[in-house]
Amino acid sequence: MLVGGSVSEEALVGQVERAGGFQAVVFLHVILAKLARRGALRYLVQGPVGTLATLEPLSPRFELSSQPLASVRRLRLSRFAHVRRDGEALVLESPRAHGRVVLGHAAALALLAGLAMPTTPDAAVERLAPHEVPAALTLLELLFRTGFVLAAESDGSTEEERRPALALWEFHDLLFHAGSRRRLYGRRVGGTYRLAGTVAPLPAVPPPSEPAIALPRPDLALLARSDPPLVEAMERRRSHREPGARGVTLAHLGELLFRCARVRQVRPGERDEESSRPHPSGGARYPLETYVVVGQCEGLEPGLYHHDAAGHRLEQRGGMTPTVRALLADAQVGSHPPRVLLILAARFARTSFKYESIAYALILKEAGVLLQSLSLAATAMGLAACVVGRGNPELFEHAAATEGVAESSVAEFAIHGCTPEGRPLAEPHSRP
Repeated sequence: MLVGGSVSEEALVGQVERAGGFQAVVFLHVILAKLARRGALRYLVQGPVGTLATLEPLSPRFELSSQPLASVRRLRLSRFAHVRRDGEALVLESPRAHGRVVLGHAAALALLAGLAMPTTPDAAVERLAPHEVPAALTLLELLFRTGFVLAAESDGSTEEERRPALALWEFHDLLFHAGSRRRLYGRRVGGTYRLAGTVAPLPAVPPPSEPAIALPRPDLALLARSDPPLVEAMERRRSHREPGARGVTLAHLGELLFRCARVRQVRPGERDEESSRPHPSGGARYPLETYVVVGQCEGLEPGLYHHDAAGHRLEQRGGMTPTVRALLADAQVGSHPPRVLLILAARFARTSFKYESIAYALILKEAGVLLQSLSLAATAMGLAACVVGRGNPELFEHAAATEGVAESSVAEFAIHGCTPEGRPLAEPHSRP
């Protein structure tokens, strides 16, 4: 679309050719390509009932392929293409595309539906009314030249199935990767506080609850003298999936959580509270909460607990119910379930209140940092532990009575006991 209205490419080329000849037309195409890559140009597909669709470039890498639709026999919609609502519009997007298509008429959706299976261009539009076919074929050409629609082989496969680099990607993984990493026109990224004044921020620390059990606090000065060097801990770290030589105690839990997950300070932030903890967090948001599922732990009854990171206490959330038992069973990767399972849950609004486009990516990065901290601390303490590669958020939400979109599990860490070479606990351990 040009300033002041729209014009067909055919009409524009004709005007330029009459005014300046072939060289002027070549220059026109160069200019149009540059405008599109800068997001200053839109492509409208007009039909007898109005605008069928609008193609909006979103990236400097946007370009229309030079391969014409007529060069292929079979077509198929990309398996990464998806339709969603954006405000009052339906849009077709793909993590592989450098533009998006705003769908303006039901005929556009009907065209997409016909592309789920491999088909020919003529067959793709045969279900449309005759007066809709010319515009639909124009849209199909645009979809093909922008990568939303791909050439298909006789077996129905496209390059997305044949190329290993693409075949290995699942839809949700590539969508998340592109959605949290790419810089697109009109997209805000970072600390925008997009809902400030509309949504109230969560406190840095959830309010404490009772009943709770005070956890022992290790002497950090003593640990600084007795711990193995960082290099040694990193080299000794292993994933232990079988029962340890000895069991886990309340003192072990107290030390591990104090080392890695306690709140050191709550302070005023830019627009709400921030906190300081042993591991880093994007914008000091610290959305992660640690839940402790106890199967066997000396000094603790089996059940589900929440770590009060500010008070360094374990708040009781329930006994060994079938759901809590299922959480332990779900984390089993060896011959036995873990004696203790740490579940890292995120209060998502802590991060998304500030950050736009990257909030969930930041939460997962923080979970990885905390898992590494737990792994190294467990190694230094002689605990047999490992990161769990999967989790069950539905089980967690049921056990902890949380609303999944507000707070849910994002990572798990299993403790199976103590390694044979596990060191005695550093003394003294104090209680608050």
